[in-house]
Amino acid sequence: MSPEATARSPLLESFRLSYRDLLRYLAHRTGSADDARDLAHDTWLKLAELAQQGALPSMTEGSEARAYLFAVARNLCIDRQRRDQVAHRHAQAHPGSEAGGPDATEALMYRQAVTAIEAALAGLPERPRQVFLRHRVHGEDQSALAAEYGVSRNMIERDMIRAMDLVQAAMERWHASSIANAVPATPAAPTMAMRRGGRRRSLAALLGVAGLTAGLGGWQWWRVAVPQWQELVSTGLGRSLRRVLPDGSVMTLDARTQVRAAYDAADRRVRLMAGAVFLEVVRDARRPFVVDVPGERAADGSGPTVRITVLGTRFGVDRLSGKAVDVQVESGRVRVDVLDAAGRVQGTQTLHDGEALRVFPGAAGGAFARMALATEAAAWRHGMLALSDMPLDDAVARLERYLPRPVAVDARVAGLRLSGQVRIAQAEDFLRALPDILPVRSTLEAGRWAIGPRKD
Repeated sequence: MSPEATARSPLLESFRLSYRDLLRYLAHRTGSADDARDLAHDTWLKLAELAQQGALPSMTEGSEARAYLFAVARNLCIDRQRRDQVAHRHAQAHPGSEAGGPDATEALMYRQAVTAIEAALAGLPERPRQVFLRHRVHGEDQSALAAEYGVSRNMIERDMIRAMDLVQAAMERWHASSIANAVPATPAAPTMAMRRGGRRRSLAALLGVAGLTAGLGGWQWWRVAVPQWQELVSTGLGRSLRRVLPDGSVMTLDARTQVRAAYDAADRRVRLMAGAVFLEVVRDARRPFVVDVPGERAADGSGPTVRITVLGTRFGVDRLSGKAVDVQVESGRVRVDVLDAAGRVQGTQTLHDGEALRVFPGAAGGAFARMALATEAAAWRHGMLALSDMPLDDAVARLERYLPRPVAVDARVAGLRLSGQVRIAQAEDFLRALPDILPVRSTLEAGRWAIGPRKD
């Protein structure tokens, strides 16, 4: 099919018109906005490939084209989920085996590919390079990166596209060079099919190896460094979500929460970027369960991290306005570490059944404040919010996860302390009643709450 005919294809036109609906559909199926964008990208490539081959079915109505479009996307989604399940079952069945790993030739090819990628990225300006590495390698959210760099989400996406184009070109040059040098083909060696399968997914494994020492064997690197399963999960205003993890552990997300979970052969990791999460962890002595809560980033892009390590327990973690982290243990035992920007432990505490801890990672060496559980760990799961000697501005920021309207707290009253319980469904009633609890006034004007000192 000619390029002109391709451009006139009803299916490709339907893709353009239905793009936002398609993203919502794929995000619902996968639970990840990033995976949804990748699958939408793969759907476009599949349709374009069929159009070039003249294999697209003829469509006379827009509804037919839309139905076919969503069927293609659904099948691609199912294929990816099946591949992930197979990989997970294989890893579970052979946790310590090195059979089937890449041979010396394949490991050499990976190292050559990584060298080509690093050379390509070195030619990028600082922001696109950092955006690309932090999103693609470390899994950081594009919206969070946009907020940090003070640019739009579209600008971050353009940075990603620019970097991907350079990396793709470098990979194609490397691939042509490997053929010219008669590098033997292996089942895992990259081929031109990587372009047909979607450039983002096909490069993901190779990008993860950047920066590792050459001393790691190919298969050992694959088992330890490449996640066997990973997922980015987020919730909106007033919405919670319960997610069962591959090992049977369960995480429950509070409103306005974002979590990235990743499993590999060495450990199970959850990264809490925003909000609160309650975890019911299945014990696995060979693979510890680790929750990382990154702190506020410093000017150099680094910052302290709160790390919670467990083997099997039920506990909640709540990120409070970037200033503090609450850890509440319902049962079991956890270790809480504060790590500096270089990953060195600055302070450690251990919690047991019914204990709670507030961590201030920004303090020198990390500061800890032991607390008693007023009701239960992560009471928000049952519609209640427990406030324990919390500054007013932090308490309001915590409530805003459920409030339909924004709240502004005057700096003159922001430090007033609050303790007590709030029913989440009556969060706005709590704001109205604040003047009965604290020396403040609370007003609702033009769709916005304002909390300030009393006029008298």
